[in-house]
Amino acid sequence: MACGMSLVFLLLAIVISCFVSTNALFANTASFFHSLIKLFAIASCISFTLYIIFSNQREAVSTFGIPEMSVSAKKLSKKILRLFNDKQITDVLKLSNPTRYGDEMPLLYVWIDDDYSNGYIAIENIGNFERMDREKYEQRLSGILSGKYKRFAVISSELSAGDVYMLFYIEDTLTSQRFHINSSNQSLEMFVSEDVHAIRLSKDLVWHTDITVSVSIIARTRCGKSKFVGSYMIPLMKKQGWIVEYNSAKLDRYVKEFNGQHEAEEIVKRAEYWVSIMKERLALINEANQDKYLDMEDMPDIAIVFDEIGNLNAELELNKELKKRWESAINKLTATGGSSGIHVIAVSQFATKEGFLPSLARVNCSDAVIMLGGAADSGDERRYLMAGFADLPKRSYGKGQGVARIVGSGRKWENSPHFYETPWFD
Repeated sequence: MACGMSLVFLLLAIVISCFVSTNALFANTASFFHSLIKLFAIASCISFTLYIIFSNQREAVSTFGIPEMSVSAKKLSKKILRLFNDKQITDVLKLSNPTRYGDEMPLLYVWIDDDYSNGYIAIENIGNFERMDREKYEQRLSGILSGKYKRFAVISSELSAGDVYMLFYIEDTLTSQRFHINSSNQSLEMFVSEDVHAIRLSKDLVWHTDITVSVSIIARTRCGKSKFVGSYMIPLMKKQGWIVEYNSAKLDRYVKEFNGQHEAEEIVKRAEYWVSIMKERLALINEANQDKYLDMEDMPDIAIVFDEIGNLNAELELNKELKKRWESAINKLTATGGSSGIHVIAVSQFATKEGFLPSLARVNCSDAVIMLGGAADSGDERRYLMAGFADLPKRSYGKGQGVARIVGSGRKWENSPHFYETPWFD
């Protein structure tokens, strides 16, 4: 900055000295015009120099670190960038600022990961973010992409560090990442992970249960939640050496298959039983001078499913004492169970106060959330489980489709909800 200002003053001094030196020549017309041309040339140099200085200064202030891209990803990013011409920015997105000298245009960058599955569009924040309707802007950006690059859709937005850029995260929503399972043998061997604490949920999503202990799964009837949990997650966990139990307030085949309960009082008793197991495990860990079950030998993971929680809550309303016992047990399991290797899989049709877990348990199960079908498109329910992501663009989700946000599963999945498809049984 100091160097730039010094250069400006030096150039001004040259102009002044030239102007003074040429006053003596103004006696005749030829000398006057000659001096005027000299002054015009010097002024042009000064204007160009000032433009370079302040353009570089703005560039230095505005840019931020963009990750490296492969050659092919960089080519794709340039093609996407060309979609955002002056007309799109000014007339469609209305992200330019009118000034007395014309429209001030924001700087734009596009980053795409190497497998073309996701990325972001970075638009310089020149006082637009606070006054914009984020959901409408996200849909407008998706509209611009829908021509040549319709596989990409904007799924969320945020400000970069320092509030310098608006980041619009884009994702390939057409290329499926879901697993396909042959129903004739329903073999899950190919999805078993060498890390027993890693549960593979799709080609690009792994739930690391040693990082994020419990998970919430929300979906309406016939959206595929029970099939996802009972036919995929729980059998896969068993193949990886887990102890599993499936409880549901509605009697179904998974309750019978995985030794669970369906009566409200019996479900509460099972929750209390697992609290006692948790305490026994914690005592063993303490005796061994360890911090958690991961440091112990022969202490397998335990998965406990509580399905149809809305129905369970409705039954518990008729018995206040039983409701208190349930809330106490589930709060303890979700708060402390992770240290002893007990993981809660909470499943419900609705993510509401009445239809899901009590407040403390809900908070403890909010780091890993999968929402399918109509639940994924409900801003109020996303707000309840995934604070800050109520204003995602509205979309239509098919069976087994929705959004997921899981901490510990990589930057893509922990920063914001992303499009997700459950495994599909052919």
